[in-house]
Amino acid sequence: MPDETSASAPDAAPTAAAPDPARPAGRRVKAAVLVDLDLCKACGICVNLCPEHVFDRDAAGLAVAARQEDCSACRLCEWHCPDFAIEVLVEMSSRPASAAAAGSTDGPGTDAEDA
Repeated sequence: MPDETSASAPDAAPTAAAPDPARPAGRRVKAAVLVDLDLCKACGICVNLCPEHVFDRDAAGLAVAARQEDCSACRLCEWHCPDFAIEVLVEMSSRPASAAAAGSTDGPGTDAEDA
């Protein structure tokens, strides 16, 4: 009979999380979090879901992106806002290391395509 306790042992090492395909390794993310206060109904879902604690509430209880520099651009707030009041704009701040090392300039929008 197989030992079923070994698979759920409390001292087992945690498995590493899978890398996020939306954020390639070697890139830093700069995000702007926009909250439309005309649409926000002060439910607090974004405040409670944000893993980086970007949001606070103002005097009326509406969501305010108080710490945008901490945003990891996971978009949980944007995806779960029932009022569609949040938009996360993402700008990648560097090219992937492989493209920078190769000095590739024949990507989309270059003259190399027309040759």
